Amino acid sequence: FVSQANRDRLRTYYTALADEVERQGNRLTLVSLLEAMFRLAGERSRDGDPVAENGAAIVTVAAYVNGKSLSALAPEAQSWPQRRRLKLGGRRDFAQHFTTSAALAVTGGSAVANAVGLFKEIDDADGGSGFSFRDLAADMAGTQFGNRSVAGSEAALAMQARAARGLTDEQLMPPVDDLRESLSDQAFKAEFGDVGSVKYTAVVRDIERRVAALPVYAD
Repeated sequence: FVSQANRDRLRTYYTALADEVERQGNRLTLVSLLEAMFRLAGERSRDGDPVAENGAAIVTVAAYVNGKSLSALAPEAQSWPQRRRLKLGGRRDFAQHFTTSAALAVTGGSAVANAVGLFKEIDDADGGSGFSFRDLAADMAGTQFGNRSVAGSEAALAMQARAARGLTDEQLMPPVDDLRESLSDQAFKAEFGDVGSVKYTAVVRDIERRVAALPVYAD
């Protein structure tokens, strides 16, 4: 279901990613990897489609951060480097949530990304690591990053320009230390009821405001 053009594009980005991982070594971070991939997207956008280039860059980074091989699209990916444990906001799980949601946003849209993020937290509450509003914030920030990166040519070029100026963790994800996490299903229901409750919705709206306040996601 992936066109040959997109397969070739993904192959280009993953080859570049492998080179960047080797070049940066232990200095590699999520933001430095995003910066490098978006610089490549900017170069390729001079004669190409910035929306498609940004989408490929995000999918490639997400695959690497989450340890998912793109060998089905590019057989040579089997020999590419093992992932490093990259972090966002000091946490590896934030980097995974952020990049996965960004990739889902550019491939399936924000509704899909938001739904997957929420279902993951509900599943975690039921016997997993617990419901985390902090993880949900990383999901929502990633979704917004993906949305803004492919929201038309102008927005795609603007995100490339922002990345070229340098990114920081604080630019990509808002403060979340005051948000609840590790809530069991029982604890979540006792405090918030269900995901449609007024109290739950108030927290989600607060996270949305925090994400929207980050300049990198401004319209």
